[in-house]
Amino acid sequence: MNNVLGEADLLFLAEGGSFPDKIELLNPEASARRYYRIHFLDKPTEILCKDQVFQHDFVEVGNFLEHYGFKVPKVHKTDILNKLILLSDEGDKDLSTIQDDSEYRDYLVKCIHILISLQKVHADPPVSAREFDYEKLNYENQFTLSAYQRFSELFRTKTKLRPEVIFFLEEASGFLAEYKEKVFCHRDFHSRNIMLSPEGELTLIDFQDARMGTPFYDLASLLYDAYRPIPFAMRQGLLLLFLKENQGRFHRPKECYYLQALQRSYKALGSYFMLVADKKQDKYRKSVLQCLDNLLEIVQVGLFPDQLFLFFHLLKQELLSSSLFLEKLEG
Repeated sequence: MNNVLGEADLLFLAEGGSFPDKIELLNPEASARRYYRIHFLDKPTEILCKDQVFQHDFVEVGNFLEHYGFKVPKVHKTDILNKLILLSDEGDKDLSTIQDDSEYRDYLVKCIHILISLQKVHADPPVSAREFDYEKLNYENQFTLSAYQRFSELFRTKTKLRPEVIFFLEEASGFLAEYKEKVFCHRDFHSRNIMLSPEGELTLIDFQDARMGTPFYDLASLLYDAYRPIPFAMRQGLLLLFLKENQGRFHRPKECYYLQALQRSYKALGSYFMLVADKKQDKYRKSVLQCLDNLLEIVQVGLFPDQLFLFFHLLKQELLSSSLFLEKLEG
């Protein structure tokens, strides 16, 4: 997508008589969307989202969340024809910027309480009309398999994904799809999608793909976050907090949690493969390694088959000894 705003975009920004004093392109993330910070002389900065298609779901889900008291960016105005949304500016700081583990844990506790509240709302369309069924979950498995093939060709890796691993992930998807308790899932509930204000308020972003799923999908995204790793003991304590606060609402909770963590982190690994191999975004090479660390822990604590451990372990060791992979590894 072109990073330069066109005449129609500038006219949209100037509606109402406030002309931008400065337009700042923000760092692009994984999606095709582009974000700009719009500076005005006579009012607070705002954020312009420009996409390839208009994000109706972002507006609808945002209105739904705001109605139930969750803090989300306010939509000031939209232009459907030119795929533009003008939003409140929620700042530059997200939870991944918190380096101190003790402080970060305090925020994770707040996030878990937000998550529990989210899971208690009765979802409306478009969220209620879609869910993590077997077709969707298995599509995500196939996505990672396909992305790994391209990643493997690029870095000439020899570690192969054995049929036993693929079969187990398909079985895990079947269990998760049939899990009876389905709740509202943000779908990308990790540290970079939770903005932190100077006053310590948390704002949810990037929720347009929300759908119904297990109560552990968002929890696994938060606790096994490759952008902001946490110690094992902290993760276990936060899992126990989530289970305690839910007072036994969910059946077979730990089995579901670890299967969901496996499926979710495996899908995330596929996204990092794609971003590195296809989009040439080298900053995600570090995320590949951190995600592999998460998967190694999940496989061991979840008591999953040895073939899964071998695949993730051998791939990590191969990448750490690959000059091709390491040459642009950041951090």
